[in-house]
Amino acid sequence: MKLANWLYKWGVDFALRQKKNTCISDDEQVYVALEHLEIKPGKRQFYANICCTKKHQLGNFNLAAYWKRKYRRKPPKVPWYILTSLPSLKLTLSFYAARWGIETLFKDCKTGGYNLENTKVNERRLLATILLMTIAYTLATFNGISCKKQQLDEYICRPTEKQRAVPRHSDFWIGLYGFLWVESMTLWSDIALGLMNLKPHKRLYFQQGLKALFYLQSTV
Repeated sequence: MKLANWLYKWGVDFALRQKKNTCISDDEQVYVALEHLEIKPGKRQFYANICCTKKHQLGNFNLAAYWKRKYRRKPPKVPWYILTSLPSLKLTLSFYAARWGIETLFKDCKTGGYNLENTKVNERRLLATILLMTIAYTLATFNGISCKKQQLDEYICRPTEKQRAVPRHSDFWIGLYGFLWVESMTLWSDIALGLMNLKPHKRLYFQQGLKALFYLQSTV
């Protein structure tokens, strides 16, 4: 919350996700937890000139509340509560959605590819680990970009989904799992070929996959 106040004072636009138990007020007296706002799946609301948290009573901010509609009869578990300096709901949501590029990077570094949080090393070794990880991350990302240019990503993952405006996986993820696919075929090629022989009517599909594998091997 102090970060929001500092950004506001310096005139920096921001959009910061808030927890559902954060309290806001529009009259500086009665504070209500965000989870008690009447936001339902498929609904969105914009609150202007609010104060945030009973303890700090920081303001005047705006708040964008948005709960995505149900998809396949299941709504997202929680709505978005975004504290912002931006003047409209549409601008706030687009501003916040643009953050997902860096969020994907954080996921790759923490759990999606590397497990940096569980290294528990001292500062010097952490810096060395981050340097090695940066080199490996860059190589995997370049490999992912190359796979996408050759339209090989469809063999590695499901690149898109219905109702999804952004790709499911980063270039890093595609490059990393493309390498794992090559390694798996190297280790288990006999078993894979044996399974393919059990489905002769799908031979053309298997040939396409093996051709994609050949191109993947050339990029790794």
